[in-house]
Amino acid sequence: MMAHDAAGVRTVWAEDFVVNSPSNKVIGREDVIGVMEQDFLDYRDFHKHITFVGEKPEVTVVMGYDTMIPKKGPGAGKQVIRPFTDIWAKRSAGWQLIARQATIAAAN
Repeated sequence: MMAHDAAGVRTVWAEDFVVNSPSNKVIGREDVIGVMEQDFLDYRDFHKHITFVGEKPEVTVVMGYDTMIPKKGPGAGKQVIRPFTDIWAKRSAGWQLIARQATIAAAN
């Protein structure tokens, strides 16, 4: 994602991937990739902080928060704290991200 690598993202995001995005819209994989390819998802000083991993036989839930400074969009130019929940599922192609929730909690 940070490298704007659409082909790479498609290998780890399931075809039916959905995200409740920081702009508070639920969008699918190709919509996110389209925004990424337009350089709209561009950050500096990005860090992922994982606070919980819950493993089940066919699903893993990862929770935590991201800190970053978006160059564009919601919170642009400010340090943003964005809690997230990622849901990974074991599929025929291996482990793939099927859903993500990421909401801006603070922008300073």
